[in-house]
Amino acid sequence: MARDYYEILGVARDATADQIRSAHRKLARKYHPDLNKASNASAMFKETQDAYDVLSDTAKRAKYDRFGHASDQQSNMGGGNAGGYGGVDADTLESIFGNFMGGGGRGRGKRARGPQPGEDLTSTIQIGFITAALGGMHHIDLQGPTGAIVLDVRIPPGISSEGQLRVRGKGGAGAGGGPNGDLVLSVKVAPHPWFRRDDLDILLDVPISIVEATLGAKVSVPLLQGSAEIRIEPGTPSGRKLRLKAKGIQGSQGVGDFYAVVRIEPPAKLSKEDADMLRDLGERLPSPRAGEPWAQLQAK
Repeated sequence: MARDYYEILGVARDATADQIRSAHRKLARKYHPDLNKASNASAMFKETQDAYDVLSDTAKRAKYDRFGHASDQQSNMGGGNAGGYGGVDADTLESIFGNFMGGGGRGRGKRARGPQPGEDLTSTIQIGFITAALGGMHHIDLQGPTGAIVLDVRIPPGISSEGQLRVRGKGGAGAGGGPNGDLVLSVKVAPHPWFRRDDLDILLDVPISIVEATLGAKVSVPLLQGSAEIRIEPGTPSGRKLRLKAKGIQGSQGVGDFYAVVRIEPPAKLSKEDADMLRDLGERLPSPRAGEPWAQLQAK
């Protein structure tokens, strides 16, 4: 019994034309008899072509969705009639054979002439939070298609996760005297144990005691480089952000600020004497819930 065409291509029944085309190219590359010498490669390749021939054509796909494989007999569909090499269109041939067939949009379907640039290589690297913020060097040791690639890459200050770095000439080898491709690195930034980042700004939670929050204090805080002293004004509430201008990240888009975020930390344990003193003080202090909306509750 014939397999479902959507199942063959591994796509959903509501897949877009681009999703169908992308799935077909991957399978055509995988099962093409010139590249895959397995005994079932030819059969799998033909099955892939039959599925794509139907699902890539709007009219044929509509009939198939309605009648299933019975529509093949009605319309004489299938059989790889898309043209090209083995029923594969020229664009897919480029995807399968690359520069051998004149890839990159040059001489489509013909043997490449003249110098051809090498393919770009891609990889992902993880760098430390401080290196991403301040910049620096990152050592890379990865395996490329033609051997090991070992080099130190300069990290620009302020790069963020999902950013990319391009290292010229460290990709695939060119053909016919053409230039090498590039090495394209996708960047992932590791989290920091206490610093957080918001674009070019740096945030740090600064714990203070009840006494410091009530009476005020001076507190030293670590920065990306060095340290600074901040002043806690009397009556500072938890969550207030104290800004240190231009002490954040200095990137290509500008300079960020540093924010010390106040976090009041109550004591985990008190002696009976201290607890009595606080309780007595609490009875004499005005309630922080004297206004709305708590006043409505007290009126009931």
